Amino acid sequence: MIPQAVILLGGRGTRLAALFPDRPKALVPVAGRPFLEWQLDWLKENSLTRVLLAAGHQADVLERYLAARPADGLELALSREPEPRGTGGALKYVEPQLATNPVLVLNGDSLAPQLDFSTLWKNSPFFSTQWKKFSGFFHTMEKMFPQCGKIFVAPIADPGRYGTVEFGADGLVTAFREKAPVAAGFVNAGIYLLPRSIIAAIPAGRPVSIETEIFPALAAQRKLVAIPAPPPLLDMGTPDGLARMEGFLTDTIL
Repeated sequence: MIPQAVILLGGRGTRLAALFPDRPKALVPVAGRPFLEWQLDWLKENSLTRVLLAAGHQADVLERYLAARPADGLELALSREPEPRGTGGALKYVEPQLATNPVLVLNGDSLAPQLDFSTLWKNSPFFSTQWKKFSGFFHTMEKMFPQCGKIFVAPIADPGRYGTVEFGADGLVTAFREKAPVAAGFVNAGIYLLPRSIIAAIPAGRPVSIETEIFPALAAQRKLVAIPAPPPLLDMGTPDGLARMEGFLTDTIL
């Protein structure tokens, strides 16, 4: 199983800042509780208990929240980046605190609630009929490409506003397409499994984007594998996305 997770929480959340100016995006309420708690619940359900929070904007607010949070079996640690460094730069900054290999990395504003790692490890079907050809994909890819990065991708209708991830029958990512009108496709789910060797190669001391710099370079080197995740993909980075996430969680979980 995966030994450690990192949640990237350094973003300013500018599209939600007017609604919640007093807190970082991780603490924005979703269906009655901070969004971070939904992510932590998901990690616990997937047997991850060691979590590093890579914080930036309003890290002091997050630190106070964690200090008052009841113990629940999770081993939580907080890191503050000294200045905004992007998703890749934030991951590079916490590299000295990574004690395991590989590392699960999560964006701090998205959730794939139906993704169950135990299903992936057991090599069992987890999609509807049209996605069953991907059964056991992760199990196979880990054996075939242990030194490659893994990016979880979610099927979505009308993905044009996100941009799409393209990959071949072998799972290797072939391209990242910019936002464009398309009928359906796979989008970045904001969940990555990265070997330490990839993190070690991220440039230090400057802002770096995982999405626009690290992943396209890995794809060009045939070192990035796409792992399909079951829908839905929920993103609370905008007011509309927050409303959709809250509706789904209220209807299906609460």
